Amino acid sequence: MFASAQNNPVVVLETNRGNIFIELFPADAPITVDNFLAYVRDGFYDYLLFHRVVQSGYFIIQGGGYYFYNNNFYEPYTEPPIVNESYNGLSNLRGTIAMARGEDSNSATSQFFINNADNIMFDRQDVNNVGYCVFGNVIDGLDVVDVIAASPTTYYYPFENIPNPLIGILSAYVLPCTISYCYDLNADGKVNFEDFALLASHWADEDCNSANNFCRGADFDYSGSVTAGDLSPFLEHWLGQLGFEPAASDITDDGIVNFKDAAIFFAHWLDSACTPANNFCDKADLNHDSSVNFADFALLANNWLSSQ
Repeated sequence: MFASAQNNPVVVLETNRGNIFIELFPADAPITVDNFLAYVRDGFYDYLLFHRVVQSGYFIIQGGGYYFYNNNFYEPYTEPPIVNESYNGLSNLRGTIAMARGEDSNSATSQFFINNADNIMFDRQDVNNVGYCVFGNVIDGLDVVDVIAASPTTYYYPFENIPNPLIGILSAYVLPCTISYCYDLNADGKVNFEDFALLASHWADEDCNSANNFCRGADFDYSGSVTAGDLSPFLEHWLGQLGFEPAASDITDDGIVNFKDAAIFFAHWLDSACTPANNFCDKADLNHDSSVNFADFALLANNWLSSQ
């Protein structure tokens, strides 16, 4: 599993030539990254083509703008164009991803290109030559980029150099972070109640984007809001490994620790006099100290989504 050392989002492009893993740079290009992630989340890039491969003068593979159906090319509807953030100082070096655009410097929508060589001529020079915004870098799968870049091309109106046979994106998605530091919201080296408090303070927040950092890192799955989709991976990393088997937290005995167990657990929150004889707490007293409290919550969280 690939992850960013800076806890940046990583997007996977599954193509019919292999997978490309791209780390995005929201701190350097917040508007561009949010735009790209929005298209990824909506499934926009699924089944779109790499419609342009340039192998002379400069070297790029370009995609994200067309699909092929019934012997014709079609351009899907896109969101409004975004501001060009090429002033961020990032260079169009081999392996970087940048936004494609028209003559208008602020006309980029969904199309992107991956540099297969150092194309510094695409960098911002001055106000009259603003260049193209770099917003990420290939961290694995550059060999796949090379394969696509070396593909034979042909003229097929309106494209001058489209790969032949066609090369497409089968699926694009954000790679979930599987490393505990992703969930250490207060950066104290531990995933604990302080981080849970920060997560809870942003529960149901929306408009979580890189530009305003509204949700302060709590939108772990980059869905644009803080929901149960963020709670699940957070709980998977709760307090590290405490040495308890998942079965200890499987209150419903269905073979997995999930929201069904959590629902029963919270129904008995702060119950006391939990004894095997009266089963008063319905097995929610996970550490058998006769009450349902934070110590039990830690055990439940530590085994979240574990299967027996």
